[in-house]
Amino acid sequence: MPIMAYAPVGHGRGLLENVTISKVAERYNATPAQIALAWLLCRQNVIAIPKATNEIHVRENAHSVEIELTDADLADLDREFPPPKSKKPLPML
Repeated sequence: MPIMAYAPVGHGRGLLENVTISKVAERYNATPAQIALAWLLCRQNVIAIPKATNEIHVRENAHSVEIELTDADLADLDREFPPPKSKKPLPML
């Protein structure tokens, strides 16, 4: 079943200030938002609709599909953001 991630970067919720995402971003000379999108787009059947308020955001978002995260990067991110162990409501923007 496809999943749509609407506004997946979570501006204003601290995701972009996360230390793990920032460290991965540094390794790729990318922004934390690009890494968050690249991580999300590694998943099968996931569609992301990130916010883009200007041309720079559009270009940054588009570049995220070119980032190939390593298994170690994915493991770091999965460890930092594990899936929930029980049902819980999803945050809404």
